[in-house]
Amino acid sequence: MITLIKNAEVYTPEYLGKKDVLLVGDKIAAIDHTISLELNEVVEVAEIDGSGKKLVPGFIDSHVHLLGGGGEGGFATRTPEATLSGLTTAGVTTVVGCLGTDGVARDLVSLYAKAKGLEEEGITTYMYSGSYRLPLKTITGHIMKDIMVVDKIIGIGEVAISDHRSSQPSFDEFLRAVSDARVAGMLSGKAGIINIHLGDGKRKI
Repeated sequence: MITLIKNAEVYTPEYLGKKDVLLVGDKIAAIDHTISLELNEVVEVAEIDGSGKKLVPGFIDSHVHLLGGGGEGGFATRTPEATLSGLTTAGVTTVVGCLGTDGVARDLVSLYAKAKGLEEEGITTYMYSGSYRLPLKTITGHIMKDIMVVDKIIGIGEVAISDHRSSQPSFDEFLRAVSDARVAGMLSGKAGIINIHLGDGKRKI
């Protein structure tokens, strides 16, 4: 399948101006001022008029409650799971899934399955190990092992500090989790991200 997008305002993410963009399959083959194709009828070409529209790379959302969020006002306040159309309509093509306050009724295995399902539908997915509270719940039993052997796990989060919903961790407890994530990232060639929810508590941790 060949797709030609004409006269779009193109960002890569640098602004390139008004351009034509040629796609072959799911790859960008060319970006130029004017692209014209002279192909025989055997090759299918879809032409899209991008006039007045902006064409940008897919967005990366590094904090998505793929299994839904909320629930702090009771079961009826839980929000629904993320959907492919909901993400792509907003221009998101890569997501990092996480748990939030609720690491009980929602769990990491379900989050992993949701991430795998969305990737099978066509977007790129990753996830964090853990949730708001320390010690972190994991899939394998240890933060470092999760990051090193579970393909989609790239760090820990969403860890809450200085918040009434956190586990009120000590500084040393928090530092150990951060260190585990960083070292596991180094050993596995992953980012070893620490995704933190920071509340407004006076304790600061």
